[in-house]
Amino acid sequence: MKSNQLVSFITYGCKVNQFDTDKIISNLPENFTVIDDISLSDFCIINTCTVTDNTDNQFFKDLKRIKKINPKIKVLVTGCLAQTSPDKLSKLKNVDLIVDNANKYLIPKVIKEPDNYQNEIVSNIFDIKTFDDNYQNLKEDRSRAFLKIQDGCNYRCTFCIIPFARGRSRSMKVSEIIQKINELYSLGFNEVVLTGIHLSSYGKDLNITLIELLNIIESDTDMPNIRLSSIDPADTSIDFIDSICESKKICPSFHISLQSATDEILKDMKRRYKINIFDDLIKYIRNKIPHACIGTDVITGFPGETNVLFERTFDYIKNSELNYLHVFPYSDRKGTKASMRNDKISDYEKKKRSKLLRSLSSDLKNNFASRFIGKELVGIKEKNNKIRTNNYIDVIIESEIYNPGDIGTVLINKVENNKVFGKIINPQIQ
Repeated sequence: MKSNQLVSFITYGCKVNQFDTDKIISNLPENFTVIDDISLSDFCIINTCTVTDNTDNQFFKDLKRIKKINPKIKVLVTGCLAQTSPDKLSKLKNVDLIVDNANKYLIPKVIKEPDNYQNEIVSNIFDIKTFDDNYQNLKEDRSRAFLKIQDGCNYRCTFCIIPFARGRSRSMKVSEIIQKINELYSLGFNEVVLTGIHLSSYGKDLNITLIELLNIIESDTDMPNIRLSSIDPADTSIDFIDSICESKKICPSFHISLQSATDEILKDMKRRYKINIFDDLIKYIRNKIPHACIGTDVITGFPGETNVLFERTFDYIKNSELNYLHVFPYSDRKGTKASMRNDKISDYEKKKRSKLLRSLSSDLKNNFASRFIGKELVGIKEKNNKIRTNNYIDVIIESEIYNPGDIGTVLINKVENNKVFGKIINPQIQ
């Protein structure tokens, strides 16, 4: 093997996956250099997602493309697809090495001496009982840091393969979280995003709640902004919302999974709440924190979702306090209960419904932003002349006054063509 090795990365899916990729990069041997040009690379590491058919299909397309561009490149596949379908991947001639989620942090060692390993490093993800991630995202070109504090999921929604890809829920120790947040602040970060596969499950294995963790972060760190990734309505109490409302550090933005606004579909999905629970929660947030941004996930075309049931979901969202949507057409995941049903919705219908929901999401987002025209909002400077406000509005600003990651105040001027424009009125808040 030559002394200087070039390696490319392709990452699909969620922020947790990107976080995992960044950790792998941070631990690469010194003689490995990360580049974007696959044609020049010795290795390509693909961190897969298998939540939907779209991500699977994109992976297979990219796999063919990579070997066509660079026939000599060694392709290592890791991530959720490698965990759930190693046998399928092992049959692909374009895949040289498979390393599952349980072992993905071994990849720096594997690519250093690939001949010392078999073609597959696959184990039982459910054998992992403790949180063993000791890394935070510190990429210099990002305005905020992401900190994964939880992994895995103990629940079994009928459409979801993730528990089999990520294993049981497990949490980072509180002391480690506090230490890392303080380190991030000392490095110049003014915002940290707490992430996890099922963030609402944080601490159930440590005998502590997410509320208690947030209270400790509030008192024991100087980090100005704490942002939460997606949370589960079944685990989001009124006390939790009250705690955030009283906080001076937790950003007033919520991403709370819905999936469907009908009890019939929620039951079939094996979700742990009914629509009235979700609705009461959203209304309570809006009443307590009027300026909060509230987003959600929606799966359309779940088996058995008739036109009537879809219309009920659409109408509910249209008249709700929600401000944006992440829309996912239902995808069969092998081994899940939903995949075995006979009342599937056609691809045509799923695409039609997805288009309607995404258009609705755009309207909701614009309507929310328009509420703040003429008002001042605090946020974090992004790249490319943008500020993301604490309540999750991306604002295009007029000039490059300060560096990514700085805190500033922006005056919202207008909302036009799905874009929000504003002017910096306070470059830096200490």
